[in-house]
Amino acid sequence: MFGEIPAQRLALIDSVVAAALRRGMARVRADQSDLIRAYFRGVAEEDMAARPPAYLASLALANLTLGLRRKPREALVRVFNPSKEDGFTAANTLVIVVTDDMPFLFDSVGMVFAGAGIGVHLVVHPVLVVKRDRRGTLREALLKPADSGGCRESWQLFEIDRQLDGEHLASLERNIRRALADVRDATDDWTRMRAQMRGIAASLGSRPPLKSDGDEVAESRSLLQWMEGGHFIFLGYRYYELRRGQTYDQLVPDPRSGLGILRVRRAAAGGLRPNLLRGELRKVARDHSVLVITKANSIATVHRRTYLDYVAVKDFNERGVTRGEHRFLGLWTSTAYVASPREIPVLRRKVSQVIGQFGLDSSSHDGKAILAVLETYPRDELFQASVPQLLDIVRGVVNLYELRKVRLMMRRDPFGRFYSC
Repeated sequence: MFGEIPAQRLALIDSVVAAALRRGMARVRADQSDLIRAYFRGVAEEDMAARPPAYLASLALANLTLGLRRKPREALVRVFNPSKEDGFTAANTLVIVVTDDMPFLFDSVGMVFAGAGIGVHLVVHPVLVVKRDRRGTLREALLKPADSGGCRESWQLFEIDRQLDGEHLASLERNIRRALADVRDATDDWTRMRAQMRGIAASLGSRPPLKSDGDEVAESRSLLQWMEGGHFIFLGYRYYELRRGQTYDQLVPDPRSGLGILRVRRAAAGGLRPNLLRGELRKVARDHSVLVITKANSIATVHRRTYLDYVAVKDFNERGVTRGEHRFLGLWTSTAYVASPREIPVLRRKVSQVIGQFGLDSSSHDGKAILAVLETYPRDELFQASVPQLLDIVRGVVNLYELRKVRLMMRRDPFGRFYSC
């Protein structure tokens, strides 16, 4: 099982196993030495060689102690500065986690440290196949095929910058638990969110907007299908009903519809509140565009630390009047950023419209220059900017090609929450 890793690492792991047995691991189970071997299998030799074997053994024992008993679906988290009560001390703070293996776990915990400006000095994160009894007591935890029986668990240990303040330790633990809960919610509802997207795409043409543009509806449907086909990481969904008023409108959330990070239990204690819409916001909600693509005003806690992507699909009644929106929160996958915009639904239509507005042959010198701007333009901007906005910006960029000038291009979010520069 360990023949694939360097001999130097094997020797270091053997020294850690010996130290673990000397430090009292035998009181747990003498045959758990295989767990230590599995635990450090993916740790680089330079990281292990820089730390005493007894210290590394103490790290493994701390993770083992935390994982000795765990209920189904429970996330165990401990953030602490080791002391004599733990049987060892450390210059840095330790974070240990034991939970079910799920996508995005490791990235999401790491995002908590990045968001707090905390440096990470050592990471150990094996995925173990674990067997427990009915009370959740650990019976076995090894590296072996998932189909051999047992549950796949993620055991994680992070050695981070020392946190001296007790409130900092508590806050860090709360944020890690929140991130793990968001990962759980998004993972549990992943299939249902994708099914929701498929259903919305299939029904998109049955009730088109009043001023229907057949190409826009078809491209919007294609984009939703493209997103569902592996180009969007679905993290949350909720339906909002549009209620019109004399001076302002309201987008009223349906708490029963929430999935992923938008499940109702994630709401504030006072309950979900409607979004009040005035001015430009009201116009955007009422207009006959099929999609609204922008950034949410909150940062993702799952997978990648960036502002969440917000994709709203308008819902129209039998008369073609907007009556609500299906709101999806998530992140575009890497393929959405590297594929040519001429291959992506909606973007390919925008590119065609921009080039068409210039009245140029795409094979001409100027046509190629414009196409080059669009091909290399920040992908989030292509998704979010309107064709008139793109026209102004592309014209400005092309006009700079032969000039030694610097220009600032600005685009305002349709909801008025931010400027993109």
